[in-house]
Amino acid sequence: MIFNPLGSDLQILWDFIATFLSFLLVLIVVQINGAIQKSGKLSADITRKIVHIFAAPVYLVSWMLFSGGSLSRFFAMIVPLLFVILFVSIGTGKVVNEAFVGSMSRSGNPRELLGGTLYYALMLVIVTVLWFYVPSDALGNPTPIAFIVFGCVAGGDGLADVIGRKYGGEKKFGIGGAERTVIGSIAMFIGSFLFSFLLIAIFSLEVGFSITLMILPVLILSIVATITEALSPKGLDNWTVPIVLVIVIVIMGLFLPTLWPYPLLTI
Repeated sequence: MIFNPLGSDLQILWDFIATFLSFLLVLIVVQINGAIQKSGKLSADITRKIVHIFAAPVYLVSWMLFSGGSLSRFFAMIVPLLFVILFVSIGTGKVVNEAFVGSMSRSGNPRELLGGTLYYALMLVIVTVLWFYVPSDALGNPTPIAFIVFGCVAGGDGLADVIGRKYGGEKKFGIGGAERTVIGSIAMFIGSFLFSFLLIAIFSLEVGFSITLMILPVLILSIVATITEALSPKGLDNWTVPIVLVIVIVIMGLFLPTLWPYPLLTI
């Protein structure tokens, strides 16, 4: 929930504390996953996607710790920005962190963090600044854009890779070096819908989103995300999926306001 136990006079101090707590929560996900990968109980392919699946939702839920003030989004943005800096530092060899490399790379090569992993973190930064769920004008006019983008990119894309690798078989399709499977695309759709809807349900307890009214737009956007991921060149889906989702959301907001009656920007 919009949370500030220190009172309005110390709103900025609490947002600073909330930033630390948010970073700690995401870091715990990464470090635990790194330890699991190092133990050999799960392959690098799976541990990498576990972080992919859970990092964004955990970070998103931590938004409820912030005060909801005009600067909250910028404090929240610091969390993925720190990971951007960390990934660049590790990927370029300036920092050594085996847990991070083990959690987020398939090959064990630190430079792999400069690809999709870095794009994932940069996407979190951009979405946080533009679509933090509390608009600058008031909590009474929230938007679920970030919930759907994170749900599709994290839950959908993460499950698509895990399920596709395990059950997709030898028959693959894709462009630009990408290898997709029909089973993986089905998992992408299911994961996108379930994760997006779950995140909306969590935040609806605070901001009053109508769950039933969100079923159709989430369904449509999950289909859009699935098609976009299937047609994305290798390594670029962390960009293409959110960009296409936002374009479709803007179209719905401008031409189908009954389908998308929420703000298109919250900054």
